[in-house]
Amino acid sequence: MTQHIIDAHVHIWDRSRGETFIAEKQFPSLTGKAFLPADLAPVLAETGAESAVLVHGPATVEHALHCLDLCRAHEMFRAVVGWVDLRDPACQAQLARQSVDPGFRGVRFTPLLDAAPEDYLRSVAARGACAALQDSGALIEVLAPPPLFGAVAALARAHPKLPVVVAHFGLPDTDPGRFDGWHRAMAGLAELDNIHVKVSGLPLTGDPAQDDPMTQRHVAAMIRLFGAERLLYASNWPVATALASPGYWRHRLDTALAELDIPERDRQALYHDTAARLY
Repeated sequence: MTQHIIDAHVHIWDRSRGETFIAEKQFPSLTGKAFLPADLAPVLAETGAESAVLVHGPATVEHALHCLDLCRAHEMFRAVVGWVDLRDPACQAQLARQSVDPGFRGVRFTPLLDAAPEDYLRSVAARGACAALQDSGALIEVLAPPPLFGAVAALARAHPKLPVVVAHFGLPDTDPGRFDGWHRAMAGLAELDNIHVKVSGLPLTGDPAQDDPMTQRHVAAMIRLFGAERLLYASNWPVATALASPGYWRHRLDTALAELDIPERDRQALYHDTAARLY
């Protein structure tokens, strides 16, 4: 049984800061709710996680700096993934301001929030940020669906020593008929050794009869393509609570790994070792 677990993707939503939380548009049930460190602690205990990676929520530099403050104040956070505005000429200065903090581990690119997502990923600013992060030994995360994987691969290929972490299974479509297309797109990313994938964010229904086959299908594909050493368990708390509890997702994942007869060393890589190495 896996003894050490890192939750590689959580957010903090503090309503007192007056910030905008984009996920509310997709999940209206989260509207108006606050999710603070005190709320996360029992979630980590329920899922057995010893620590978590705090990823920016609102796409602002101010929020990223707030996350770094939280990381210093709460031992549960092992690292922070911040954010910079690639459309701002001050992008490099924003990166420099965050990177001096010991809790900083990298930034997340958010192309889906941009009017021209592919141009965003192929921009001079994106390449410049990647170069700076590679030089400092940091990483990037990318929240992008399959149509943008070509641009993600181009960044990874141009910066071979930069870990690139693709969020949430690469945002697979909810239509099972599109699984093969998603699988082909992920296979292209898997050819690049510096690309990793967070095992989180599947469109769960709350019904194990539907969710277990979906989880097993996607996890089997990820292990076959990437190997457990390039996969990271994550809860995506609190966004995922709009669909199911973090404990429910942990159980679905455990069930899939058992059904697939995944050896303990690979489970330990997925649940802990990959995240410990990257973050």
